[in-house]
Amino acid sequence: MSDKFKRRRRTGSTSARFKPSQLVPVESVRASSVGKVELAAGGAVSIVAIALIALIWIVTARAVQEQDMEIRDRAEQVLIGQAATIAETISHELMLIDQSLSIVQDAWKADSDSVNLEKWQKQFPALLSVADDMFIADEQHIIRQDILPKAVGQGVGAAYVTFPHGSLEQYQSDGAKKRDSLLLQGDADGAPIDARQFLMYIVRPLDHPKNWLVGASYRSAELPKLFADAALGYNPLVALVDTRRGIVQAVVGPAARRPKIDLSKSTFFEAITRSDAGSWLGASAMDDVQRLHAFHRVPKRDMAVIVAANWDEVMAPAASLAAGSHALALLASALVLVIGGVVLGGVYKLRDNKRQKRIFKRNKNELERLRGEEISLKARAALNAARLQAVLDGTTDGMALFDSGLRLVQWNHPFFRGIGIEVGQDMPLDTMLRRQAASGLFDAVTQPELEIARRIGILRTGDAQGLPQPGPDGETLMLRGLPIAEGGFILLLNGLVRWEPAPPPPQSTEIDEPAASEPVVTAQAQIEW
Repeated sequence: MSDKFKRRRRTGSTSARFKPSQLVPVESVRASSVGKVELAAGGAVSIVAIALIALIWIVTARAVQEQDMEIRDRAEQVLIGQAATIAETISHELMLIDQSLSIVQDAWKADSDSVNLEKWQKQFPALLSVADDMFIADEQHIIRQDILPKAVGQGVGAAYVTFPHGSLEQYQSDGAKKRDSLLLQGDADGAPIDARQFLMYIVRPLDHPKNWLVGASYRSAELPKLFADAALGYNPLVALVDTRRGIVQAVVGPAARRPKIDLSKSTFFEAITRSDAGSWLGASAMDDVQRLHAFHRVPKRDMAVIVAANWDEVMAPAASLAAGSHALALLASALVLVIGGVVLGGVYKLRDNKRQKRIFKRNKNELERLRGEEISLKARAALNAARLQAVLDGTTDGMALFDSGLRLVQWNHPFFRGIGIEVGQDMPLDTMLRRQAASGLFDAVTQPELEIARRIGILRTGDAQGLPQPGPDGETLMLRGLPIAEGGFILLLNGLVRWEPAPPPPQSTEIDEPAASEPVVTAQAQIEW
């Protein structure tokens, strides 16, 4: 083994040594680990609470969406069924008119002279329930026969200008027409049903003369009745639309008051032309009110029935359920927040309590350490003071310490013997000199205060010559001052010829037993340099 390796093994590598400043207390490491665990627990609680709240609102949103879809589907099915029913009813009414016209057509073909509509009026009660009149017109569309005698000789359509076709009518809640049909007013039976139906003709050609025809007007009396029975809620709509031109032929409901007749350019009409039956959500082209529409074409006719309900009315149950669901979700979220807050508060309170305990324990240990150091320093200082006092008392020269205020702080036994007066703690220097003067230790002077001031100046400046005074054994002593840089000065009393040991300290009658944890220290007067 080489000497270099031996030296390295004996001394060790400097980089591999541990320095005291690099050592971390075990309690600090544990406290840090516990704090991290508590913070992780608090974070986990927060994440769980946020996840629960998010889940609550996601489930609520999905439930509300499903409720909306279910209510809308249910409303669509109801409206589509009502539209189909009305379309079937109108189909039967039109078939009744067709059959009546077919009978007149066949009778005209067999014997045109025998056809007299005015006399046959009572033979068509079913026809007259859905038609205002029946007529026969020539090639110029001039009426030649009519169940209404006043219409003969007039053009088709001109004979009906006095009739309320296309004007606003009112029906009672059972669908029966009111006498005051042009007035918008309620009665004791409830709010009236508004309706507006436009003149429509169903015609068939006659075999002779050329271009003659037989026809009848059509106004559906079933629309107001079916509207009343449907109970569609607030601001509904039932209408009959011409699918070739997009013109409204009849409308029942509040929209009948001032309707827009031409629907040919509306999005809803495009949906009607693409399918025989279906539903559509949007603003009604007649009055721009948001409604859920259902439509159904009249079989073998260029007509479609529209049944619409106000969208707010349709979704009112869904809105109520959604409000309840949102309130429940809000309550659940608040409950989760409260529980999470309580748990987080408990975690952080526990963490704070542990931190306070750690701080208290650390402060307690630090206080105990400082107390131990204080006791040790006091014992060491007392021991040093006792040693120093023993050394000072063993010398023949007297020594005394004065602070910056010229007050006596500490002295030894030779100084006490040689100064010639009784001294005490905190005695001012001038007081000590006055007592010496009163004891006759100064030479005869006429002005003692001037002498005392002179002596103070000599002692404070540290004059090496000093001040002579008689000693206890008749010798001449020299009193000198030694200034200290921090303030104050030391008095040295030289020239004592006899050494005398310091008297023992007075014995106390009461015995104080020290605490077991503290060492016994004897308090001694000391001089701090």
